[in-house]
Amino acid sequence: MKYDCIVIGSGAGGLTVAFGLAGAGKKILLIEKSNVGGECTWSGCVPSKAFINLSKNQMPIEIALEEVRKVIKNIAGKEDPIVLKEKGIDYIKGIGKFIKEDSIEVNEEIYTGDKIVIATGSSPFIPPIKGLENIDYLTNSNFFIQKTIPKKLVMIGGGVISLELSFALKRFGIDVTIYEIGEKLVPVEDEEISEFYKNKLRKEGIELYLNCGNIELKQEGDKVQVITENKVEEFDKIFISTGRVPNINGLDLEKTGVSYSKRGINVNENMLTDNKNIYAIGDVVGPYRFSHMAGYNGEIVVRNILFPYIKKKADYRSIPWTIFTNPEFSRMGINEREAMELKENIKIYKLLGKDNERSIISLEDDFYLKVICDKKFRVIGACCIGDRAGEIIGLLQFMNSQNLKFYKLMESIQAYPTYIDSLRKLSKLAYVDHLKELVKI
Repeated sequence: MKYDCIVIGSGAGGLTVAFGLAGAGKKILLIEKSNVGGECTWSGCVPSKAFINLSKNQMPIEIALEEVRKVIKNIAGKEDPIVLKEKGIDYIKGIGKFIKEDSIEVNEEIYTGDKIVIATGSSPFIPPIKGLENIDYLTNSNFFIQKTIPKKLVMIGGGVISLELSFALKRFGIDVTIYEIGEKLVPVEDEEISEFYKNKLRKEGIELYLNCGNIELKQEGDKVQVITENKVEEFDKIFISTGRVPNINGLDLEKTGVSYSKRGINVNENMLTDNKNIYAIGDVVGPYRFSHMAGYNGEIVVRNILFPYIKKKADYRSIPWTIFTNPEFSRMGINEREAMELKENIKIYKLLGKDNERSIISLEDDFYLKVICDKKFRVIGACCIGDRAGEIIGLLQFMNSQNLKFYKLMESIQAYPTYIDSLRKLSKLAYVDHLKELVKI
């Protein structure tokens, strides 16, 4: 069978391409080896954020896990095979692999596409820890299908998933310990962010071991022993949170001329691989493995397939991300350390909770906002700790994408008392600095 486009993978990126091209009248085949919606819907963003929110409601964890599955079902219903058919998208459940550069084999049938989009996502990275092969461990892939969680849990790895779930699990009464091989948490962030979450975890009663060195695991009855150079500790269950790897195996990319590495498939700024008719998007490409990035990549591909003579390029200058910890952390653009390396007249504006009236009114314990501007007062980076941090960063990301100067925000009218109004007030400091420079001129 011949299609205008074959999409392999039905996560955020694959669905964006399939719905976008089908809406433009193209004949689309969508291939998915598991469930439509991909990891985000079934074991990533949707269940984890639902679980985090439910942890605030003082309910038994068994009930919360059941509620999470209801949320998954609700979201999945908006993108299931029935919906795909209504949108004119052909759907096949199975593992797709290349027979040649324009042909995919699924379930022993061969399908041909003028264009092919690889959106196969990523999977948990399982590190070579001694003894792990004998342990029945958890990852985000199987966590949310559990009926309950044992009372004493250890997280191997201090990554985003580990941080998010640890705070939530502690609220449910689970005793949580984190082992991290690195010297700091969230190492890509500035030092004060790492220190804040290190102290916050310990304040919440979550044990944290940094720079823990080599780890060995051993099953002792119904307990798991974590053995390091300094101690041996027993737990009921182990959760592996040590990063992600792109889902490349089994695609037979060697038959297409598409190059790749262990980090992912190589693409240009148009999301095009070495083969002019094959695109790749989302986690299988990286380096930003977020659902919103997969969707963004997918939008670029839709645009470039429909309008091939006006190519759209991916712009990674101000990627936003949010860690749904307690409290939230969000960032976009560069951090302060990276800004200082530019050796320019960088301007940094900070707002603390004691100066933020919304935080005071809301009895918010922790709030921290930092906005980094270049010499022309354009926002080039920002980070925020606090309630609704992701929403605050969203506005700053928009200002960056439009090359807007930070002090321009003070010309807007914002409702009081909101976080955006506090951000507007912070922009007045940039306006004062702008006036000072005008006076010097």
